[in-house]
Amino acid sequence: MENNNVAIIGAGIVGLSTALSLQQAGYRVTLIDREAPGMGASFGNAGLFADYARLPFTKFALMRKMPGMLMDSTSPLSMQGSYLPNLLPYGWGFLKSCFQSRYEAGREALTSLQQFAPTADKTLLQLTGAEDLVKANGCLALFDSEQTVADAREGDMAERLQQGVNLEFLSAAEVADLEPDLAGFHAGGVYYPDTRFTVSPVAVCQRYAEYFVSQGGILIEDEVCQVEVNGQGVNLRLSDTAQAFDRLVMCAGVASVKLLKPLGCNFPLVSERGYHLTLDINGKQLSRPVGWLDKAVFLTPMADGVRLAGTAEFAHADAPLNQERANAMLEHAKVMLGLDPEIRSTWVGSRPSTPDSLPVIGALKQHPQIAVAFGHGHLGLTFAAITGELIKQTLSGEATSVDLSPFAPERFS
Repeated sequence: MENNNVAIIGAGIVGLSTALSLQQAGYRVTLIDREAPGMGASFGNAGLFADYARLPFTKFALMRKMPGMLMDSTSPLSMQGSYLPNLLPYGWGFLKSCFQSRYEAGREALTSLQQFAPTADKTLLQLTGAEDLVKANGCLALFDSEQTVADAREGDMAERLQQGVNLEFLSAAEVADLEPDLAGFHAGGVYYPDTRFTVSPVAVCQRYAEYFVSQGGILIEDEVCQVEVNGQGVNLRLSDTAQAFDRLVMCAGVASVKLLKPLGCNFPLVSERGYHLTLDINGKQLSRPVGWLDKAVFLTPMADGVRLAGTAEFAHADAPLNQERANAMLEHAKVMLGLDPEIRSTWVGSRPSTPDSLPVIGALKQHPQIAVAFGHGHLGLTFAAITGELIKQTLSGEATSVDLSPFAPERFS
């Protein structure tokens, strides 16, 4: 196989999934990250394979709410003042993506990924022996008033039904039958029976990494300082060495922007930070993820406790944890559970988010030896396996199972 020596920068769930897909196709793959596999943004997500997530965030109704949300310390949205200049290109792109034709195109693009995602997940989970880390108990998305339930029925949920999502509307009593240890904070909501979740996102990453290495994959824990195009190949300058490869796949999330900019590639990718708290809920039990959509938080039962995950904080990736955000989330958990849980740990990480809510997947026209797979926002775990499959098809010159034009790197130019 020509051009089969491939480097992947980024050992999160997207990079690992891509490494496995390429390895299975016969490529020699080197995976590089400054951290151990799965210890970046992939470590901290809510753990959902979110089959229902087919609607972009790009709606004018949401834009109108944003100023008020930013002024409310208890809202799920916040911004670090010094990060504002980074948000200007993103904001302009977000505005343009809110127009109906662009929104509908984004919705169709997300749905196209969802149609192939479960099969791609199953392939990698079986391959790596990680099936025991995934549960198929569905998930609950709850609302705190009859009005918000009614609004959801006529709005997002109606759209999701049109996009083929399997969902059921539940009353407060029906929710209580499924999750009797929840407090009565809600007026009912939606049950997604096909949604799966993992009891440990980092353990999934570790299983993938272990299998990758066992099959001859090379894993390097080092920082990539510079990417250079060298004829038909690429050179990577690490902290103390340089290595040459035939092809490169960039899966480094927000860090991808800095590495690609010297090559003339500019992406309006921003750091949208998410938080999680690991809670001890004092003997109470949850059988599945439970979201309080009005507050944009999820409780997910995991191996090390119940994970409370959520919030969207636009801030520098390396900014200190904002304790006010964590405290606000904890207050929501107290209401959901009807108790004051013990906090076992607190975490913050940076989601790579695009203005149109779509990931960036495909080869660069300007530098065809480089492919990119980043910008998955809240859906890195959900779309990791299908993204890896699409990158494998791209590098191999095959017809891709999903039309990649909506995800093209050049769409922001």
